[in-house]
Amino acid sequence: MAEPGGVRAEEQRQAINLLPFGVGLGLFVLLFAVGSAIGGEPGQIMAASVNTLPFAMLAVLAYLGGERPNWAWVATALWLMLMIGGVSLIALGLSLNVLTSGLSPGAGALPMLAPADLARLGLVVLGITGSIAIGALFILPGMRRLVARIVPINPASFVHTVALIAVATIGLIAIVPLVVLGAPPFLTLVDDLAAQAGGRDPAGLLRDQVYSLIWTIPAAILAVGFGITRDLRGALARLGLTRPTLRQALLGLGLALLLAGAVQVIGTGIEWLWGLMGWPVTDEEAFDQLFAFAMNPAGAVVIGISAGLGEELAVRGVLQPRLGLLLSNLFFMSLHAFQYNWDALLVVFLVGVVCGVVRQRSSTSVAAIVHGGYNFTLIMLAALGVGG
Repeated sequence: MAEPGGVRAEEQRQAINLLPFGVGLGLFVLLFAVGSAIGGEPGQIMAASVNTLPFAMLAVLAYLGGERPNWAWVATALWLMLMIGGVSLIALGLSLNVLTSGLSPGAGALPMLAPADLARLGLVVLGITGSIAIGALFILPGMRRLVARIVPINPASFVHTVALIAVATIGLIAIVPLVVLGAPPFLTLVDDLAAQAGGRDPAGLLRDQVYSLIWTIPAAILAVGFGITRDLRGALARLGLTRPTLRQALLGLGLALLLAGAVQVIGTGIEWLWGLMGWPVTDEEAFDQLFAFAMNPAGAVVIGISAGLGEELAVRGVLQPRLGLLLSNLFFMSLHAFQYNWDALLVVFLVGVVCGVVRQRSSTSVAAIVHGGYNFTLIMLAALGVGG
């Protein structure tokens, strides 16, 4: 008689756990619909959630599915496929826009692509398909056991499996346009993107960065199992969010300045090597145009805080303890491939390694100080016309 009672107790416990998530999801959907209908700043605030909440939702479903085989397994798989499909469409759409940019419409509604461009579009599709196939390999326990030799995952964990598949697949898809087209699509389409900014002035674009950070913080807390396997104190500890001492803060700022100076030197060396090899480099003029809204003291502060804290929470806080420094940093680098060429991506990787080591030896809080101080310094140098 004890077993049925135990089963009922377990079902009740899971129902209680699901209640706040169900209420929260319903409230979010309502707010998103209202914000989208109203438009303006409410619409922008809700639109900023799209950058982070899908990942938080995936993590919540994975944690629920990790309790025991149940409906959450199916929901996690469906949501993961939806996310991968969305990223694939973004990569494909950006590539198509690059290939059709400047072309006049043909007989139909779309511009007619030259055979060479059709072949490149086919390679993008092939690259996306291959990325999905590689990610799907980690469904196999044997592949996860191989990865577990170099990455700190538990190959038997459902949560770790979902994280590995998502990071590997989305990271690979993100670099496909750069590999095939030879240039980051955001910079190639910078004029079109500026025209599609919805009339946002520089102050509005800076507010969008703040909105994104506001969503990133709760998303990161949810992504480490808050409300399912951890309470708030445990979630913050898992993220590495601690109150830094004055000494740690000063050391972080000092390291940020050293890192900014070192990047200037390293960047010069990379530029020389890329020029020697005849490799394409990041279009600095287009990059400056894309981020012109932030090239001022206020922009330096906003980007320093929003990107510094937001990216460190997501990458060094959520991913690095689970996937290790190398894999999480490769994912971090791949997400910049829409806007950077390989020369700048190498710098992004090196900066990520430094922040990752700081996370290992101190905390995510100190890594965020390093990252934020580094961003602030580079933007101020750029605003003053110093460095690259």
